[in-house]
Parts: sequence; C-alpha cells; structure tokens
Amino acid sequence: MITGSLSQLYLYKTIHPNLAKAIEYILKADFNNMPTGKYEIDGEEIFYMVNEYNTKAPAECEPERHRKYTDIQIMIEGEEKFGYTAFRQQQPATDFLPDNDVAFFSIPELQLNYITLSSGQFIIFFPDDIHQPEVYSNTPSPVKKVVMKVHLTGL
Repeated sequence: MITGSLSQLYLYKTIHPNLAKAIEYILKADFNNMPTGKYEIDGEEIFYMVNEYNTKAPAECEPERHRKYTDIQIMIEGEEKFGYTAFRQQQPATDFLPDNDVAFFSIPELQLNYITLSSGQFIIFFPDDIHQPEVYSNTPSPVKKVVMKVHLTGL
C-alpha cells in the first residue's frame, strides 16, 4: 500500500511500465467534471471507473483483495476512510470471483489499520493488500473517486 498527495504520484512510475502509463494519464486528466462510468486506457491492461456514492459504516464495507489488478484510488471530492492489512494467507469469506478479480474477507475492524483520504490524495493497493474502501470518517458523506485498475504483468 502506498499513499500520498497527487503531487507525489509521479514518484512511483518506475515500479512497472503499466503503472507508469496509468500515472501519466492520471496526472494529465481532469476527472472533476467526468461522469460516472468505466473508461479504457489500454484495454483490460489499464482502465478506470469514476464512482460517486455515499460512504458507509465499517460494518457495511467488506474488506477485499484482488489477484490480477493493482488499484490506484484517487479522491476527487469528499473524504473516505480505508481499512488495510497485508495478505498473510487469511481465508476469504467468499470464493474468488475471477470476472471481478475480487475475493471478500470477514476481518474484524480492530484488525485493520485505517487511513483517511480527502480530495487531491491517492492510495495504491497491490494484490497482496487487503483493503476496505467506502468507509465514512465520521458520518456518511458523498464522495467522487476514480479507481484505476492496472495489470502489472510479470510481477
């Protein structure tokens, strides 16, 4: 897991060519007025979703893990808390869903570390990062967020 302000995102371009391509796109894009939906950059290698929703209580947000994609989540508007823990062979609560590249986990709130992000910040979750998005900070509130899905071939 990596997090910071968008002005620092360029530092992580050297990790993988697909990550470099995704970061270049993010740094040039204007997501503020972009409607919700799915957008392709490089087919299924790099794509993103613009999402708008209200954050929820931790008990309503399932921790998840991906196998294929790394997430770059960019906060456009609002504030969101993310739960995090490293994958250490914890057993998922659901079967892995290959079409969505996700398995969900039942991990108690006290076993997750939380970080709060607001507009202009990002967080990167790699496949070995169990993460719990969409959590409210104090009360449910509206959020606009971009979730960039990046396939890191060869890692």
